Amino acid sequence: MTPAGTRRRKARRILCGLAVLGLLVALSLPTAVGVLLASFSGTRPQDLQDRATPGDYGISYRTVLLRSEDGVRLAGWLLRARHPGGCAVVLAHGLFRSRREVLDRAAYLAARGCHALTLDLRRHGDSGGTRTSLGFLEGLDLMAGARFLRREFPGDRLYLFGVSMGGAAAARAGAAMAADVAGVVLDSTFRNVPEVVDRYADLLVGLPPFPAGDLTLLGLELAADFEPREMDVERFSARLGEAGVPVLVIAGNRDRRAPLEAQATVFRANGHPASRMIVVEGATHGRPCLRKPRICEAALAEFLDLPPEDAGTPAKLLYDPGR
Repeated sequence: MTPAGTRRRKARRILCGLAVLGLLVALSLPTAVGVLLASFSGTRPQDLQDRATPGDYGISYRTVLLRSEDGVRLAGWLLRARHPGGCAVVLAHGLFRSRREVLDRAAYLAARGCHALTLDLRRHGDSGGTRTSLGFLEGLDLMAGARFLRREFPGDRLYLFGVSMGGAAAARAGAAMAADVAGVVLDSTFRNVPEVVDRYADLLVGLPPFPAGDLTLLGLELAADFEPREMDVERFSARLGEAGVPVLVIAGNRDRRAPLEAQATVFRANGHPASRMIVVEGATHGRPCLRKPRICEAALAEFLDLPPEDAGTPAKLLYDPGR
């Protein structure tokens, strides 16, 4: 081979190497961002500026501090029902949010006779913790809240309620302590972590599931110290049904993050005759109860078997649809 040919061959090798390196960088950067968001995210700045409390709804409450099974410090509010009706509910928010995301629903439930505990999940709001896990480790937070309510109100029916990641955590916690739980409410909750990782890879950066999704799952396992494939809401829903625990699935038909069919799959997996699914037209992710509060209230009242509203006290619109 001539010296010129040798130089051209070396140049081609260098160019191929640079192309491969560029491809790896292009795939690694979105994956790294996804892992960081999913493993080390906390409450978004606008939520941290929200200073609403249950007192704004005229509800009696106190701040509580709990410890999860793995030692994470958890902050929350216990809203006491005005006229106790024999039920208690733990409510959990979604990723990047705080206990204030579910405050309006907690206030409605307390006004209707259910004691309500709103929690800041780990690494969110005023709670401690160093990492998030899309609902897996957060399930331990829900379990701590459920045990607290069981001690406070030992004779009451116990329910778990969660939005998005909080719903996944509620499903996991409910499946783990099904003997103590009367029902689980899943609002805008995904089917499983691999599916939601693939969907976000497509929605956010337009990358295919392979290899972006697979690399993100591996990164989650290493960074957040949990097996992402074990975070399977569909499977938890099936376990709940087998244990005789129904679910209420609240979905929006315009939810791109947790599509309607995925949520319907979670509902069908439960199979309990008392399970229900409601679909709110025009609602996006995490917004069904904000878009159509009366539909959501009616579904909650039926599912939780709430006592009738006081005829002498007109019902208030406790949700703020404009949020």
